[in-house]
Amino acid sequence: MAETIPILPSADFDATTTFWAAFGFGARGRWPDYLILRHEDLGIELHFWRDQAVDRWTNDVACYVRLDSPDEAREVHAGWAQLEVPGPARMSAPESEPSGAVEFHIIDPHGNLVRLGGFPQHESPA
Repeated sequence: MAETIPILPSADFDATTTFWAAFGFGARGRWPDYLILRHEDLGIELHFWRDQAVDRWTNDVACYVRLDSPDEAREVHAGWAQLEVPGPARMSAPESEPSGAVEFHIIDPHGNLVRLGGFPQHESPA
């Protein structure tokens, strides 16, 4: 089975590691220009490349993390809802879509949009 892993820009690997650690991501590898973080319980891996010029306000990089179901999306969000997300980063509230999907997003300190969602078992997005 294939796996897709996003590669997002980061101007500061220490800040990136600290931010995502609050959500349960741990460092799997770190090199001068590359960082790998993984959330073992969820099986989500995020990779980061060093980009000293990335600007939180103009960064247009995004990825989508598909969870197993709308219930899992709600559970993941509920587990993270008590976290204090330091500005200008942010986490949205979960939203239920007309299709039954539940989605929310995190924008990290470097402006990377990580959208997470779960779809009903009977439906896949077109």
